Amino acid sequence: MKHRLWPAAGCFGAESVSILNTMVVVASFVFNSLSMLDVAVAGVLVAIVHSLYTIICRVVLGSKHFWQLTCVTWEVLLSSTKLLGSILVLVVVQVEELEHEVNGETTMTVSRPMFWCFFVLSLIVPRAVVYVWSACQQCARRQVSKNRKRFTEGDFDLDLAYISGRILAMSFPAQDLEAQFRNPMAEVQRFLQSRHPQHRVYNLCKEEHRRYDETSFWQVRRRITFFDHNVCPLRLLVDLVEEQHRFLAEEPKNVVVIHCKAGKGRTGLVCSCLLLREGLQTSATEALETYAERRTHDRKGITIPSQIRYVKLYAQILREGFIRTQSVRLKSVLLQNFLQLPGYRSSSFQVEVRDHEKHVLFSSGFGCAAFARQARVDSAESNGSETSDGEAESSQGSEVGCASPPLDAGARRCVGQADAVVLELEMPLLPDDFQVVLRRRYATWCGLSQQVDVMCSFWLNSGYVSEEMHLPLAELDYCRSLQHLCVPVPDEASVVCSFECRALS
Repeated sequence: MKHRLWPAAGCFGAESVSILNTMVVVASFVFNSLSMLDVAVAGVLVAIVHSLYTIICRVVLGSKHFWQLTCVTWEVLLSSTKLLGSILVLVVVQVEELEHEVNGETTMTVSRPMFWCFFVLSLIVPRAVVYVWSACQQCARRQVSKNRKRFTEGDFDLDLAYISGRILAMSFPAQDLEAQFRNPMAEVQRFLQSRHPQHRVYNLCKEEHRRYDETSFWQVRRRITFFDHNVCPLRLLVDLVEEQHRFLAEEPKNVVVIHCKAGKGRTGLVCSCLLLREGLQTSATEALETYAERRTHDRKGITIPSQIRYVKLYAQILREGFIRTQSVRLKSVLLQNFLQLPGYRSSSFQVEVRDHEKHVLFSSGFGCAAFARQARVDSAESNGSETSDGEAESSQGSEVGCASPPLDAGARRCVGQADAVVLELEMPLLPDDFQVVLRRRYATWCGLSQQVDVMCSFWLNSGYVSEEMHLPLAELDYCRSLQHLCVPVPDEASVVCSFECRALS
């Protein structure tokens, strides 16, 4: 408490004296009721009081706490500038007063402009700039934090939260310009050194520009990282959480600090799994809710469905005691109830599969929905359906409406059903963790150009897929293009993946 009251009381006193100094200046230059010498003396007295305030704070708080105060460097420079400048002005005024007594001249060609220069630069401008800049920093940091909770105890104001007594989540400790609106590296270092000296910081950022010196903290780990809005490969996730568990078990004072860029999605994935591993929560749902409650104001912690899915997979691994493995091929992707959306009947679709390094493992051609519906009619006729020729032609005319364009190279066949499109694929064996990205291509500018959007994506682990995986809309990532439609997406819209699964010998 002393570390907060002394600066506040001293700053109030220094500001009060500065206001008196301003009143003296106004009385001298506006009302001409005081001489220039009196104003210069008053400036020296104010500078002395300001310097005494700085010295007293240094003595009372000690060197360590004093230099940790907000804007303390600016205050020291301000007081020193005011003291030297006011003494210089007083000397010049005194010299001009002596010249006035000798020569009888009344003009002060040097002291008056010099005084105004030092008065404005040392009393008004620096302090205004410092406090306005500090206020802008706080406002920017809170805007960047959005719904994330901030740690505001003592003189700290950090985008940081205690998920448990020994598990901390925070945003990236930034430097230079980025530190003006994110967690400043120096403040994070000061917080951890003062409150948790035995800490280990885990940087989950895969991006090259999200690195810092490993000597910045007591211990730094960056062995396992992954990209933003993605998941950590399941085996690496298990290894990462086990490493954190062993560190916490070594010493009761050990603390882990986990961060990514914003300190929410990737951080939440690892924190939720660590809560399960430490036995602080017994189910994935409880771990996710605990993280959401302690990290955010609106209880929206992890919002990416694939990251939630991987927390549940980790909970299953803890229950079973092993990681499942099998060889998997993706045979087809079915888009159910998407053709009801405007523009989707004339669109073409693509399937792309990536690994955790963002390497493209497979990319199909754009299969056309119109060709899919044509194939459905042909399939019905070949299977001996009772549909008459007139009905078939009517169906083709209502659903296709034009000649069916051919498939692009890379897609084997596109089969249509009612309000559904199936993209059949010829794909090699998939890795343990893979991402499926679905893209849509459609005509714009009256058919003069074409645009490609990402419909959605999702991450799966090959050991935990079945022959048919049904993913409703709520379990799909990156559905921004669907959110901007003028009509609501049907609740029945979903993606169904068919796999060829074989047990490993």
